[in-house]
Amino acid sequence: MENNLSKSIISKLKILGIYQIAGGIIGLGLTIWIISGLTITTSLLLILLLVAIVLYAYSIYCGTLLLKKNISGLKHSLINQFLQLINLSIFGFTFQYISGVFVSAGVDLTDSFLFTFHLGVSQWQITVNGNKELLILNFNLVALFLILFIEKLRNEIRKQQFERQVSSLGQ
Repeated sequence: MENNLSKSIISKLKILGIYQIAGGIIGLGLTIWIISGLTITTSLLLILLLVAIVLYAYSIYCGTLLLKKNISGLKHSLINQFLQLINLSIFGFTFQYISGVFVSAGVDLTDSFLFTFHLGVSQWQITVNGNKELLILNFNLVALFLILFIEKLRNEIRKQQFERQVSSLGQ
């Protein structure tokens, strides 16, 4: 696959791949740290921890595909970023998954209309039957940027492949 891609595209794949692997490793490390501090475990907690581990492993998988210059890594990376785009708490359910850095903006409608802004690195929170009064919606701006970046990169690759096909017809 490398012979068919420009140096610019290969460089972008490498940067995105390293970012996804680093975010996944940090997230796995934090999850293992949480597990090591547990004194009580329930089956629900074990399932939620397993979900977090799978999500961070998926981020590492996406990055590995990209480092191997496998274009399907872009599709997987897009899915990974969409999973990180929206963080919410509603009706006792909370979902937040971040692999890498994040800058999020949103609203907390729990008691009033409050704008929120957060930054940080890999973290997750999955709650079932939590505080049913919480009503929070955040958008991860880094994930949004990466979604747009990945789509632009996919278009560059399609254009490059099309140009190569057209030029091969002329020979």
